[in-house]
Amino acid sequence: MAASNGTLVIAGRSGKVYSIDCYVPDAVATQITFNPTGLAASTSPASLVIPETGIVIDYVQVAAPTAVGFNISLDSAAQPGATLRHANQLCTLANRQKLRIPVRQGQILTALQF
Repeated sequence: MAASNGTLVIAGRSGKVYSIDCYVPDAVATQITFNPTGLAASTSPASLVIPETGIVIDYVQVAAPTAVGFNISLDSAAQPGATLRHANQLCTLANRQKLRIPVRQGQILTALQF
């Protein structure tokens, strides 16, 4: 396979919805990188500062890389229910599982592939 791109969607408490672009490397034990203001690349930051308290409601990806999935951590702590498999989050899946991962403003989100 090859590196891919994805979108992390956060619904803020204010009602604003944040679409965060993600770059997904084609290797295990790598960090997904994020860009909240444009296209993410391999050189984008491997952490995202949560803009406002809310809920991660979706993660969608164009293609699955060699890695099987990833774990989301907030402030370096693993989150229950935040281990995602790439194959289950593809944009071609109309019945993709929706997420409800609570986040707080200022938390640092990271995603490590496995």
